[in-house]
Amino acid sequence: MDNLGMAPPDSQPLSSVRVNKPLAAANRLLAALHAALAAAAIAHRAILLLAGGGAGRPLLHVAMLAADLTLLFIWSLSQAPMWRPVTRAAFPDRLLIRRRRRSSPLPGVDVLVVTADPEKEPTVEVMNTVVSAMALDYPAGSLSVYLSDDAGSPLTLLAARKAYAFARAWVPFCTKYRVQCPCPSRYFAGDDDRDGGDDDDRHGFAEDKLRIKNMYETLTEELEEAKKQQLDASGTKADHDAYVEIISDDEEATSMPSLVYVSREKRRTCPHHFKAGALNVLLRVSGLMSNSPYVLVLDCDMNCNSRSSALEAMCFHLDDHLPDKRSLGFVQFPQMFRNLSSKDIYANELRSIFSTRWKGLDGLRGPILSGTGFYARRDALYGATPSSASQGKLPSQSCGYEFCFMEAGELERRFGRSNDLVASVRSLNDPASSSRRRGQDEKDAARLVARCSYEPGTAWGHEVGFLYQSVVEDYFTGYRQLFLRGWTSVYCYPAPESRPPFLGSVPTNLNDVLVQNKRWMSGLLAVGLSPKHCPLLSVSLDAVSTLQSMSFAYYAFAALYAFPVLCYATLPQLCFFRGAAAVPLFPNTAASVAVFASSALQHLVEVSVAKRGRLVALGTWWNEQRFWALNAVTGQLFACASVLLELVGVGTVDFELTSKASDGELYGNGVFDFTGCSMLLLPATTLSVLNVAALVGGTWNVMGSGGGFSGDLFPQLLLLCYGAALSYPLLEGMFLRQDAARVPVRITAASVAMAAAMLAVFG
Repeated sequence: MDNLGMAPPDSQPLSSVRVNKPLAAANRLLAALHAALAAAAIAHRAILLLAGGGAGRPLLHVAMLAADLTLLFIWSLSQAPMWRPVTRAAFPDRLLIRRRRRSSPLPGVDVLVVTADPEKEPTVEVMNTVVSAMALDYPAGSLSVYLSDDAGSPLTLLAARKAYAFARAWVPFCTKYRVQCPCPSRYFAGDDDRDGGDDDDRHGFAEDKLRIKNMYETLTEELEEAKKQQLDASGTKADHDAYVEIISDDEEATSMPSLVYVSREKRRTCPHHFKAGALNVLLRVSGLMSNSPYVLVLDCDMNCNSRSSALEAMCFHLDDHLPDKRSLGFVQFPQMFRNLSSKDIYANELRSIFSTRWKGLDGLRGPILSGTGFYARRDALYGATPSSASQGKLPSQSCGYEFCFMEAGELERRFGRSNDLVASVRSLNDPASSSRRRGQDEKDAARLVARCSYEPGTAWGHEVGFLYQSVVEDYFTGYRQLFLRGWTSVYCYPAPESRPPFLGSVPTNLNDVLVQNKRWMSGLLAVGLSPKHCPLLSVSLDAVSTLQSMSFAYYAFAALYAFPVLCYATLPQLCFFRGAAAVPLFPNTAASVAVFASSALQHLVEVSVAKRGRLVALGTWWNEQRFWALNAVTGQLFACASVLLELVGVGTVDFELTSKASDGELYGNGVFDFTGCSMLLLPATTLSVLNVAALVGGTWNVMGSGGGFSGDLFPQLLLLCYGAALSYPLLEGMFLRQDAARVPVRITAASVAMAAAMLAVFG
């Protein structure tokens, strides 16, 4: 380390990595403890069942044993990404010094932004994402932004034109005053704690800031007015032609990033493959126009919150000291959220993923592709392999090396009948290929590759680009297209004192949260149950380690939590309701309590580490416990049903877009918002009523018989009390609240009727 510290700046590593050995040791110790306790409890139940201890109602014990085994299976998979957590750091200053001393330009970056519905995805917010991407701290001539509008909305096109006009003032302002927050909405709202400006030029800064703020307010007012005039109500959302517009000025090619609006052709009779299809169109259009070796993918609500993310990503992609640098396929940044409530009752933070398990996966060859906020190599997305890409002499010359020697017929089969696109693929190995091309020929070629008829018969979506076999295109593409081909990834998590690189928005309505989780779980489970794509069947491949396969499999099978939670939410309740005549479902009281305590302790330690030991960790732990149970019997349960129906050929897994336009007042106050809740909530409300009825009825029956609770029934009593505490927001929404956001009356009535029927028939 001392030698590295004395090395010249242009020869020092551009990044660093540190294994968190104390945390790894603690994770392994807690995992071993819980595994031993769970195995002992399961073995005791199995031995008792085999010895006839379940006489009378053996099926109940068989079901509980199956539930315990399922829990142990999923929990075991979840421990793989906890095995070797690491922390990384990037040093952009070193990268800039090296670039200046070697007179070598930075490689080009194409930013791909996708939007699908101006009603659910507010246009002003989408334009903030576009403008913030244009204001990244990166050479303007090497940065291009592409906006995909799947709705073909005139409002979005108008907004893109106006956003570019605003960016012509905003981007120079950010550069001149070294503004840290490139997102104008957050900057002018006062959310940025460092708004730039040199001490010797505060007067000029204040004047410029006021001028730019007025321009931004005018932009938002014009867009709101345009929305009121319903410019997007043109009926072209489902069917419209391909349209590409370059919203740039050739004279500003070196001072301003280019902005390209793309609306691919959509027809009701042609599959469009949702987000993956839109991204593949952007890959083709950007390949024709700028052909940058790296692409940044952003959801329309994921604003750039730091101008340095591009430079930080290049610190990894261009770091000669990084092990296996030639196989680095993408740099993943965490998803963080600007409208996250401090109470976060829906566990929207996704803490277990972005603050915990992605750091562990980074120690196992890298995190999973996460849908947004990642800088990927274009040739990796095109289907290249690291062994071929590494043939280039320099990082910027190693992209797409194998395509240079591929026969024209094979390139046409893979990439389609566009000579211009095939030529751009061949030229990926040439650094000069990333120069912008804006002529009429390029626009005509771009419209060609954005048509519905372009992809059929090619490898797009199957071997090239983002893959179509799953609605979770990020997970599936990262797993099949990148990791199984030998690519790796790194996770760039900001230091506590640093700015979050990207900030998105979370759904603040419970129904939207559950629908979103159902979509994720459906897509993931479909992959897990596929004999061809199941991650556990990839263990034998050299490109993927056992722990990495287990990590992928954990998310693929997470929806199966629905089965054990459903068992634990029904069978103990129905048995307990019988009172003194109840069948004990937890014959070993000490073992049952110990397993629950070790699981809760492991979760609490995990949350405390992520929250750095703050008192808020306890609240986060409780919210995650509650939402885990709720999601298991709603989103995950319906996901299992959806996938099973698809497997038997009855239905398909759908892509349902969630709204980003809610004000979230109730969510911010820590109150569940049940507005618009559908039958998706019915299992959870029914089980909540069943649990309370069984708790009250069983206790009454025991006390009425003049006896007390036996030791065998004590674990069931604890379980029912715990379930009642977890389900309190649902019970409150059904029976105590009278506001408009309460649980719909029809769901409450159906829940009471179904719970009563279950107790009458099985209790």
